[in-house]
Amino acid sequence: MSDALPDYVKERHAKISSLDLSSWLLDNRLPAICEPKYDGLRVFLFKSGEHLVVSGRVGSIYTPAVNPTVFAKVPELVRAPKRMILDGEYVSKDGLHFFDLLQIDDRDMRPLPLYRRKEMLHEVISDSGLESPVTWAETPEEIQKFAEETISKGSEGIVVKNPISFYGQTHSWTKIKRFDTADCFVIDFHNEGEGGIKKVWVLAVYDPEGKIVTLGEVSSFTERVDPKRVRLGSVVEVRFGPDGNGKFAAQFILRIRHDKLAIECTISQIPQLQKMVLP
Repeated sequence: MSDALPDYVKERHAKISSLDLSSWLLDNRLPAICEPKYDGLRVFLFKSGEHLVVSGRVGSIYTPAVNPTVFAKVPELVRAPKRMILDGEYVSKDGLHFFDLLQIDDRDMRPLPLYRRKEMLHEVISDSGLESPVTWAETPEEIQKFAEETISKGSEGIVVKNPISFYGQTHSWTKIKRFDTADCFVIDFHNEGEGGIKKVWVLAVYDPEGKIVTLGEVSSFTERVDPKRVRLGSVVEVRFGPDGNGKFAAQFILRIRHDKLAIECTISQIPQLQKMVLP
């Protein structure tokens, strides 16, 4: 059964829209729920009786016996129902964070409005340290202020959510990320330097029609990146900046995104480049 959990997560997890905030507000009324966007792995927590399993959407499965570090900060959840499914992220440096509730026992929570799911999630995991903090914003200015404050503290951004949306409702969640990072995928590479030790990777994203847009090359990476694991098709988060001509220039690879698929890497992440490349 556990082998099927990644497929369950992949098929059912609510997706974050690529709409910018102004476009998102055309279809979603304020107030909005704002949450930090964690620099981690998107996961579901499955609870059945005393058994806990955490699964990502691209094949990773964690259990307390095999992966005690993942569950190190998970309390006994004495007020939790016998069976439930939670949506959240696992961040290696500080553990699990949950922001949504999909199921309690035999009851499907997904049709409920988000604010109600949040209330029930709070009842289940309050005082556990697992609950993602929530900020309500009444205006676009409050959303932007929260994003700026959150990013200034080191977060990669925030997620903005419609409080009356059902789980998985199209375009009901959007994100505001750091302006200078993007997720790309590797379409080619070549060696550079003596012995071919240093590699240069060619990066790309998809345009709205599903066509590949080549962005350029990158050859630097942070200490957390193992260059041997950056292969064709790998999804990587890069820090970028202008190349002198106002175009994309990848400065270095921040991390490998094992939790993300290439098809999710779109040019909408880079508005300044999108304006130059698309008609």
